[in-house]
Amino acid sequence: MEPMEGASTVERMLLRHASETQTPVNGSIELLPLCNMNCDMCYVRLSRAEMERQGRLRTAAEWLEIAGQMQKAGVLFLLLTGGEPLLYPEFRELYLALKKMGMILTINTNATLIDEDWAAFFGAHKPRRVNVTLYGADEKAYSELCHYPGGFEKTMNGIRLLREHGVDVKIGASMTKANRNDLERMIAIGGELDVPVRTDTYMMPATREREKPYDLQARLDPITAANARIRALKLEMGPELFPQYVRQSLAEVDNAVPGEPKPGRMTCFAGSCSFTINWQGEMRPCVMLSKPAASVFEVGFDAAWKHMRAETEKILLSEKCSVCTMRSLCRTCAASALLETGSYSGTPDYMCRYAEESLRLLRLEAEALDG
Repeated sequence: MEPMEGASTVERMLLRHASETQTPVNGSIELLPLCNMNCDMCYVRLSRAEMERQGRLRTAAEWLEIAGQMQKAGVLFLLLTGGEPLLYPEFRELYLALKKMGMILTINTNATLIDEDWAAFFGAHKPRRVNVTLYGADEKAYSELCHYPGGFEKTMNGIRLLREHGVDVKIGASMTKANRNDLERMIAIGGELDVPVRTDTYMMPATREREKPYDLQARLDPITAANARIRALKLEMGPELFPQYVRQSLAEVDNAVPGEPKPGRMTCFAGSCSFTINWQGEMRPCVMLSKPAASVFEVGFDAAWKHMRAETEKILLSEKCSVCTMRSLCRTCAASALLETGSYSGTPDYMCRYAEESLRLLRLEAEALDG
């Protein structure tokens, strides 16, 4: 999940204002690339040997030096992620120091390491939220997709313990070929645990799979992904909100007025008020972009932010996408264009198919509503 996924109205207002003033108010730190699971579609995980060939983990003291610079620059919201962040050796020391500095912290975790001790820690020092990724509705997906037998029950136990200690939790349900039949059950699990579920059916191609055809990748093909997305929205929104979503989405498409084709600009918060820093200290606009980048440990936070912001403004997106009437249904962005096509200005075939199928399904839903 993104750093500010599910932001409140006030938080969104703060982000918009920060974007206008180019203030880095929202960020994430990837503490380490290590994880106790090994998911097929992961774009971050390294083995310890692979990590050590590339560098070393930064200490809590080093991160806190950067955090002090971040605080002065205006950073308020901070996501701690990985890999699995709870594997970071000095996690508690760093977490408590960041809270003392006034940072509003969110945690991304697979929750398999959450025991009574961890739950009590977060209960006593509450984060803004703990985001838990759910990979299936039983042990099958955790064995086949994550290569971590027993992971499902550990995840369920971790979520229960966090809720018992009054910690706000949100589930991110990641849909792949290995768990595509678990959609309804994964959303039902959220209801049973009294935890909201946000289903993600589109995944950018994993590093190890980018040259493979769709049918050989772990992620869903675009047609299946679009079908799963509409099904998920119908379940998540319920009978009152989903019809509104259908009609509003179709109105946006049908009333879209294409202008002159021109290179598009990034419209998300990445690089305007948001950033991410990987475990080696490279600041980037978002977790999916490896460039533009600058090392906060070499040049300092302010210089890294100014460089990254200036370079992000130079990124130009597809002219074709800029005039597409289905743009509101499409998930394409600078990162997806780059990873799907090899170019920021590329037009991802995956996203075109995804949007076309989404539109077809929404029209069928509208016909059913009109009876």
